[in-house]
Amino acid sequence: MDVSFELKNVKKIKFRKKQNAIKSRNGIDNLPDAILEHILSYLSTKDAVRTSILSKRWQYLWTSIPKLEFYEEEPDRRTMLMNFVERALALRDSSNIKDFSVSCDVECETHRINSWISAVVKHKVQVLYLGLANFRESLELTPCLFKCESLKELTLSMFHYLELPSSVSFPSLKKLILIEVIFPDDNSTQQLFSGCPILEELVIIDCIWNNVKAVCISPPMLRFLYISDANENKDDLNADADGQNESNSCQVKIFGNSLESFSFSGDHLNDFCFLNSSSVVDASIEVFQRDDDDFYVDVQDAHRIYKLLDGLGNVEKLKLQVSSLEVFNYAEELFPLLPVFNNLTSLTLGSGLPIEFSRLLTILRNSPCLDFLELAMGITYHGIYDSILDRVPSCLMTHLKTINIFGLSGDEKEIHAIKILLKIASVLKRISISFDAFDFECSGDIMKLKEISAQILSFPKGSSCSIFFC
Repeated sequence: MDVSFELKNVKKIKFRKKQNAIKSRNGIDNLPDAILEHILSYLSTKDAVRTSILSKRWQYLWTSIPKLEFYEEEPDRRTMLMNFVERALALRDSSNIKDFSVSCDVECETHRINSWISAVVKHKVQVLYLGLANFRESLELTPCLFKCESLKELTLSMFHYLELPSSVSFPSLKKLILIEVIFPDDNSTQQLFSGCPILEELVIIDCIWNNVKAVCISPPMLRFLYISDANENKDDLNADADGQNESNSCQVKIFGNSLESFSFSGDHLNDFCFLNSSSVVDASIEVFQRDDDDFYVDVQDAHRIYKLLDGLGNVEKLKLQVSSLEVFNYAEELFPLLPVFNNLTSLTLGSGLPIEFSRLLTILRNSPCLDFLELAMGITYHGIYDSILDRVPSCLMTHLKTINIFGLSGDEKEIHAIKILLKIASVLKRISISFDAFDFECSGDIMKLKEISAQILSFPKGSSCSIFFC
């Protein structure tokens, strides 16, 4: 075979590939700027900037992309990141910035953070994320941020005092997320929540309230509220912020005229209560059990959870952790006083503990229209079978059609509770039962699992329901 002929073919193939690449690039280059900028918006900011070397046409296209993201990946590159942010903003054209995110250590360069905020506010930013950490000097965010008319979504993640100007006005803000922020005092905190007239979604995660005695959350258009009130993993960055306890807890009153969904998760360090919540249809409550052995604290927690549940009488869907009910052991007189949930159709009881059958029946008696019940960590029974039959919850005879039970270990008390449920649930259509197979595998007792399943199938049923094992 002629070697020179082969070399010519290879050269031709390479030439064609090069020509095709040029044609392809020219095809992209002929697209309007708006389309190219839209394509660049799907790249990371770093990759979008790299396209500037493609040709003169691409050199400044990235300066118009609507979304800018800057994240500090390694601590030793903090200065490089800050310089990159400043260059990107300095070269920015006059177009608006739709979305701006930055996450970095601040140290002694708070002035640079404020200069970035001022720049994006001038570019009418709509979505702003500030993830700031490791402060070596006090940060007072620039006042222009709290008067930004274009801002629709704001996330502040920083374990630092949120110093606020004399007035706060977010006329367009619909979503506010606050993470580990230290609220400074009653007035400024109230001012923040009152300065968002069209706020629809509020998320408060592990913020510090110990400088605040009382505050109201009352945006008239608020539809979704999520509060996490855990007191873990607080670095000793601000001595005044640590050690929140009962003596400096805060009373947070929630006016939920338009509120549809409410979620709470935490230690219940503060007193959250509803003053108007008739519109809430979906709620989730998870209260962690505290490790201290203070009886007074446990009683106080029981009263706080009672007040929270008492304000949710109109919910249609409720997720409640069993640990949230355990605190009523310290104030038994409150549990029978729980509200009647006349609209409740779906109830999920979760957490790391099985629900005690008598507790479950009390809740079911207060839920006359319940259609769906899920017991995420099983069920147990202590009591007299005959006394249970005397007061059967009405939902078991009229509405409850589906029951899901997870995490069973095969204990006799669990099986007995299931036996009672099957007997008294007269309109039940489906019950799904899931055992913790790991327990049986570890004990080498898979046959016992089959025997228990067969035993359950043999129980008398008050309805023609189907039983599924999963």
